[in-house]
Amino acid sequence: MLMDENGVYRMDYKIVFFDVDGTLINYEDGCIEESARKAIDELKQRGIRIVAATGRPLSMCQSLKNIGIETFITANGAYVKHQNQVIHKVPIDKNIVQAVQAFANENKQSLSFFTEQLFMNNVHKPRTLKALQETLSLSKFPEFHENIVEQEIYLHSAEDSLLYRF
Repeated sequence: MLMDENGVYRMDYKIVFFDVDGTLINYEDGCIEESARKAIDELKQRGIRIVAATGRPLSMCQSLKNIGIETFITANGAYVKHQNQVIHKVPIDKNIVQAVQAFANENKQSLSFFTEQLFMNNVHKPRTLKALQETLSLSKFPEFHENIVEQEIYLHSAEDSLLYRF
């Protein structure tokens, strides 16, 4: 903040980053908070760029696109897109994805894959659905993608800590 000649503090920001879950989007209902909408509108009117930063895949940010956010840092920073241009991406090595997927399937563990979309392996557990409801406001399991290892994966998430010892 800077103080002007009248002793009034003013913001001189050009960009503001927002977390998504629990900040812009309500955990309980998955809706954008009205206070967040107003803040974003006010910042945009001042010419300030808005960036949403999240662990979510980009496909789960449509409601934020609808209110005018154009830049997204997704998959915990592994995939960044401004409008239609990818400006940063760090896909997981395909050999690692294959090995983790094989281990998860062998141990019947749920595993989520983050591309621009959210996919899962074919293991559906009630505990996993509960976690998806609590963290992403999802009411059903994401799609199964038969050839997921052929996609660029930016993040994967395991249902059980067993996989983290892999």
